[in-house]
Amino acid sequence: MACGGTGGGGPAGPEDPPVTGPCPAPPAGAAIASAGTLGSNPAASGTPRIVLMGGSAEVDPASKRFVEAAGGGDVLVLRATGSVTSYNDYFRTGVGASPTPASVTSIRLDDPGVGDSGPVLCHLALAQAVWLAGGNQWNYLGVWPPALQDSIAAVGLRGGIGGTSAGAAALGEFAFDARHGGVTSEDALADPFDHRVQVSRSPLGRPELAGYIVDQHFRQRDREGRLLVFLARMQHALERDTVFGVGLDERAALVIDDDQFQVLAREGRAAVFYRTTRRAELEPGQPLDMAGVERITLEDGAAGPWPLDFDAHPAVRLRVDAGVVRVDTTDLVPGATTRR
Repeated sequence: MACGGTGGGGPAGPEDPPVTGPCPAPPAGAAIASAGTLGSNPAASGTPRIVLMGGSAEVDPASKRFVEAAGGGDVLVLRATGSVTSYNDYFRTGVGASPTPASVTSIRLDDPGVGDSGPVLCHLALAQAVWLAGGNQWNYLGVWPPALQDSIAAVGLRGGIGGTSAGAAALGEFAFDARHGGVTSEDALADPFDHRVQVSRSPLGRPELAGYIVDQHFRQRDREGRLLVFLARMQHALERDTVFGVGLDERAALVIDDDQFQVLAREGRAAVFYRTTRRAELEPGQPLDMAGVERITLEDGAAGPWPLDFDAHPAVRLRVDAGVVRVDTTDLVPGATTRR
């Protein structure tokens, strides 16, 4: 069927025939640009795949994996700010994907209220892969309308989904949603209930990232401390001792598909994984106390089964005492009382 209209709606359901027609132009409040011909390969079939990048310049091999998840179909880039042309040729021909996607379209929602318009949702109904650009994740998590969020999630179940920086942060089960702006490690560790420390369940969270929260620009912006605070807040939200985090360096990527993962990164960059085993001590206005944290650093080429088997990799044990992150040289038994 062809897409049309400007009213709200959702992607085609499983009982509907596949969308094969082009979409009308989005209404005022959305900017759009394309490379290729939308809907010109109706036989394309996507491959479910997640690609997360830590920001700054893209990691070309990971971009190639993302585009190839579209299976020669249509790729959609969604963003709240920035250029509507920067990704189109890069994804379509610049990364050397095989098969080449039929089209790459970028839509910027200057007015988030048009995010659930028929033309925007039509592009999502056609897409075999969707990419969330960098920016402020609160736009994706708290400002964009639920129908748009649901349609983004639906693409990820049938094809590729990914993002860089804020776009990557939006795809964990939980996210630092940045509704009150950013927060430094120093401020978060000093008070895990600082009003800027907003950790919530993501409406875009991927099933493969259940129990995970994702942070970006990781070691370049000294974000380990705040990620530990986010994990502590997750523990208490879920009433669970064990939760997981991944911090992605700039120019580093994590690819997950077919129950496997791979880290792709430029020299010296990495994906840093965390597992907690004991619930942190949290009190408003007081610095974080936390023990039982394991950290694994994986560089370019690291690969294996997903979910990550923490017991299969060398880990560093960490603890946080009165807001100070330390390497834990004690050998505490899981469940033991935290030492201070």
